Amino acid sequence: MNEILQQYCATDKEIHDLLISGKQKITDGVLHELARDRGIFFSSKTPREDLVVQIALLPHDYHDIVGIIDHRDHSKRAEKTTSVELTTTMEVDDIKSIVEEYRDGTTGTEKVTYFKKGADGFVMHISYDEYDYSKTTLIQRQRRDAEIEFVTKDGVVTIRNPATEKAKTIVEDLRGRIAQKKLTEIPAQRIELIGLLESEDRTSFFTSLISKIPDYVLQTVINLKVASGKSDEESDSTDLDEEEADTAKQEMLAVVHSAALNGTNLVASKQYQELRAGGFYITSITWRSKQKAEPFSLVQFDASFENPVDGTGFKYGVRIAARQKNGEYAKNFKPVADEKLRAQLFELIENTSRSVLAELLRKTHGAEGEIE
Repeated sequence: MNEILQQYCATDKEIHDLLISGKQKITDGVLHELARDRGIFFSSKTPREDLVVQIALLPHDYHDIVGIIDHRDHSKRAEKTTSVELTTTMEVDDIKSIVEEYRDGTTGTEKVTYFKKGADGFVMHISYDEYDYSKTTLIQRQRRDAEIEFVTKDGVVTIRNPATEKAKTIVEDLRGRIAQKKLTEIPAQRIELIGLLESEDRTSFFTSLISKIPDYVLQTVINLKVASGKSDEESDSTDLDEEEADTAKQEMLAVVHSAALNGTNLVASKQYQELRAGGFYITSITWRSKQKAEPFSLVQFDASFENPVDGTGFKYGVRIAARQKNGEYAKNFKPVADEKLRAQLFELIENTSRSVLAELLRKTHGAEGEIE
């Protein structure tokens, strides 16, 4: 074994906690497999706790622990994406200098790399350690990655990044450096529903979004979440009753299907009026749309707000179903591997969201709506 690796060890208690806490990933079958690799066979009727105790007492080297952690870790789900627009003119080389300045100021285990992307794009990649002390000791530290993309176009810099606290903190840091370089405050335009207080307006944001994605036609809405805008005085609890929310979700889903696919008026429907009276509105939606022209891609979009009541923290994602030789689509939707296509789909969501929001603000306030 490498001498450096010998400096680290895991106690039997830490191994026990690692095995016992990952029931969904470290199944009984995995435990039996770990034992069989050591030439040990347990009865299929052996209780899980007994299996964990016996395996934890066995000698484990570094690679054994890494193998268990690999089993234990949940499959990494693609983080949702968010974006901000900066109204300023910048060259790609200017962005590069800002990123290099940030890189030179990093400390600890954070690592920054970057590259140009086409004539008007720039990508910054950050690797860092994230700590979660609520987890068992051996997996409290996780290595994470974040990719921040800059696109300069028509006097606007669009910054696209994962919707994580770390990535958002980095973007704010970079925005401050850009403002310092420009010697002026740089307005940040985000997609937020702060100016829309009525439940029908917030629901209209989502129903308009799913039906107005350019070059795509809505196929179906597969899931959504709802929230209640009732104040504490109007509700017995600040938290929405789970059963009540689930009922509202199912009813709203039926209404959205009707409005989106049959062309009926959502806000005029009896079902929605009843939900509106209860203060319910959509806060998250997942839908599938088909491309109008070749190659007729079938894409699953989702959009939501991290802070539903405030209408802030807009984030979104895209997945795609491969088209098979017989013309049918695969049942599983996967992340979009084509970077160019993914960027195009993100831009469609961003532009459509901003357009829909501006229109709703104009109707609500009787003047040109602004996204702040």
